[in-house]
Amino acid sequence: MTSNQHVAIAWEGSRDESLPLQAILRKEGYMFTVEENEDLIRIEVQIENESIRQLRDDVDALLVHFSSLED
Repeated sequence: MTSNQHVAIAWEGSRDESLPLQAILRKEGYMFTVEENEDLIRIEVQIENESIRQLRDDVDALLVHFSSLED
């Protein structure tokens, strides 16, 4: 039996702030969910990998993409 690790990354904020994040996720091919509750948007990204090292690299890559919005 093969083990599988996963990490969930969640973000919450306004609809306007969520649009660039959603664009990055779509462009890079990440699977994610979006929940809308009044004026609050919640985005959750699930990242899975059999290798813990590769999982770390995958999470790091996602955070690099998100941090590009701060520049």
